[in-house]
Amino acid sequence: MAKVIEQFNEIPEIKKVFSLTGDYDVVAEIEVESTDELYEAFAKSIDHIDGIINTNTHIVMKEFSK
Repeated sequence: MAKVIEQFNEIPEIKKVFSLTGDYDVVAEIEVESTDELYEAFAKSIDHIDGIINTNTHIVMKEFSK
């Protein structure tokens, strides 16, 4: 997991990384302007990282502040 997180830190689109309990070990917050940019981040960087077995992507439609 540490090596995956180190490589995440080299990807400019990844803004935050969290270690979790439960079904997933790590969550990465990726900030892009379009779904095309999201695809490129995965195709060029994230998909090539050894140690990633599975990904699950969710897109934030709207952010609500308190």
